[in-house]
Amino acid sequence: RWRKNQRARFEHQAYVGHVSRRVSRGDRVLDAGCGPGTFARVALEQGARVTCQDISSVQLESCRSRVPDAEDHVLGSIVDLGDFHTDSFDVTLALGGPVSYCLDRAGDAVRELKRVTRPGGWVGLSVMSLFGTVHRFLPGILPLSVEVNEGILRTGDLPRTVNDGHECHLYRVEELRSLLATAGLRDIELFASGWLVPNGEFELPEEGSRAWSMLLEADLRASSESPGAGTHIIAWAKA
Repeated sequence: RWRKNQRARFEHQAYVGHVSRRVSRGDRVLDAGCGPGTFARVALEQGARVTCQDISSVQLESCRSRVPDAEDHVLGSIVDLGDFHTDSFDVTLALGGPVSYCLDRAGDAVRELKRVTRPGGWVGLSVMSLFGTVHRFLPGILPLSVEVNEGILRTGDLPRTVNDGHECHLYRVEELRSLLATAGLRDIELFASGWLVPNGEFELPEEGSRAWSMLLEADLRASSESPGAGTHIIAWAKA
C-alpha cells in the first residue's frame, strides 16, 4: 500500500525519515506488530539488529520472506511481549496503527512497549487519528447514518460494519498523549502522518531531488504543528 500512488510513497518516505532519525547502527530494535516488515526493513538499512513480532502468522511469514536478515521472527501479541526481557531493546516500534486495534487493552500494549525498551530508549508508535481520518475519507463517511457517525465521533470506536470487518479505535491528540504519559513515557513528540500532500493525481518532485527534500522537511514541520491532521498520529517518546 505504500507504493500505490504518489501520496502513499511520499508518506512512506516521511516514516523513513522518522525512523532513520532515531535508529542508529548497532541498535537493538523490536518491530512489534511488524506486518510485512515495512519498518523493520528501514531499521535494518540503518544498520540495526532487528526482531520482528506479529500476532498474524500470515503477516509474520510475509515479513520473514521480505526481511530475512532480521535476527528473529516471533509470533505474539503486542499487548503481551512476554517473549522479551525488560530493557531488551534500544528502540521499540509499533508503527502502522497496531495499537488502534488493541481497543481496551491499548494501555497494556503501551506499557509493554515501554517495559522492553531500555531507559532512555525510543518508543515509536502510530495510531489512527479520529479527525484526520474523517477529513481523508469524508465522501465515504457522509453516506453512513447520522447515528453511526455520532457514535464514532463521540467514542472514537470504529465498528466492524464500517471497517471491512475490523474493529478499531480512532484517537484524539490529547487522548493519545495521556495514554503515553500514563504508561510512564516521557519527552512525548506527536506528528501527523504525511498529511501535507493532498489526494489526487499530480506530479510530485523527483524522489531524492532538492525539491523533494524541501517538501519532506516542510511536511515534518507541518505535521508537528497539527499532529491530528493525518490519518495516523505518529508518537515518539523516551522510555
